[in-house]
Amino acid sequence: MRIVAVEPILLRGQQGYGASAGGEEASDNGDWQLVVRVATDEGLVGWADVETLAPAAVAVIAGQGMSILGFRTLSEMLVGEDPLQVERLWDRMYVGSAYYGRRGLAMQCMSAIDNCLWSIRAQAAGMPLAALLGGRRRESVVAYASTLFRETPDGMREAALGYVARGFRAVKFGWGVFGEDPGRDRELVAAAREALGPDRALLVDPGWYPAGWKRWGEPRSRREALAMCEWLAAHGVGWVEDFIHPEDFEQYAWVRANSPVPIAAGEQVATHWEFERFIRQGCVDVVQPDLSRCGGITVARRVAQLAQEAGIDLVPHSWLTHLLTGYSLQLLATLPRARFVEFNVSQSLLTRGITTQPFRLEADGTVAIPDAVGIGVGVDEDFIRAHRVN
Repeated sequence: MRIVAVEPILLRGQQGYGASAGGEEASDNGDWQLVVRVATDEGLVGWADVETLAPAAVAVIAGQGMSILGFRTLSEMLVGEDPLQVERLWDRMYVGSAYYGRRGLAMQCMSAIDNCLWSIRAQAAGMPLAALLGGRRRESVVAYASTLFRETPDGMREAALGYVARGFRAVKFGWGVFGEDPGRDRELVAAAREALGPDRALLVDPGWYPAGWKRWGEPRSRREALAMCEWLAAHGVGWVEDFIHPEDFEQYAWVRANSPVPIAAGEQVATHWEFERFIRQGCVDVVQPDLSRCGGITVARRVAQLAQEAGIDLVPHSWLTHLLTGYSLQLLATLPRARFVEFNVSQSLLTRGITTQPFRLEADGTVAIPDAVGIGVGVDEDFIRAHRVN
């Protein structure tokens, strides 16, 4: 079997990122979305999404490369290769893009392609991806509703009560207006805790732009970060997520050593080498590789081993389409312990329309892990054709 196409598909929508003042649902990246399709000469096809600067990513995957090693596009390194040799192809892409890649945009594109190759490998074996990765340990995972902070306490209460009514046992509020006004931050968190009650988990993602994502504020100091963790702990927060600059491992380790609330992060960490330093320096209680950014399944399965050795939890960051949720569930199925799956309730019309079988919340607050061949998630190719712009 050989790869015959590595295709970046650029989709355009009409919604923007953000949340309202009221309880209405927020929206993720509804303006652009990149989907990657890897096709083989035997008819097997892998699909994956990637959260990145989508228009630029098209050139990284299938633009114009250069003759010198280290400046190749990803598709030119893969067409004609055996898709089942996933780890070897990961190394090939990493070396072949080394001068402009290694992290960031190129790694995010590599992640999507790597996920596609694992899907093809599972299809070729006639089994679910989880079985290929070592076997299922569970049939479902508790889901937490993942959304943005609303602008008012009343909006927070209305939103939180809506998630309770839908059956969620955990909710994460992140970013939005958080960080613009410390007094309002406390009111928003208090309103969410009141609405959720004592028996549901409240998770908080303050963002690492502390003056709000619109205003590009200065990073928090160690003392400011710790003080925030201390008042969040008073509201029974289950973890505080990704609130320090992603390259400041030393600050993460210091805050974690002193924080009364667990620390979760890792969505912007990439490669197993970087995760090894991140985990062994004691940065987190919950490590959160994003399979569309970290290097894909190839890296994430190594991170899972590092997390097990360190005695910490792994909960993938998966705030995107249900393709990413599907890959994350297959990984979670194999872990000795799986606390949550991130369930993006803020999908835009664009990110929601890509898949044909959206995941649904069961009555017990869990999401079932597909047991079909591959990742168990289909793609709506009519929708993709209708929104494609490249």
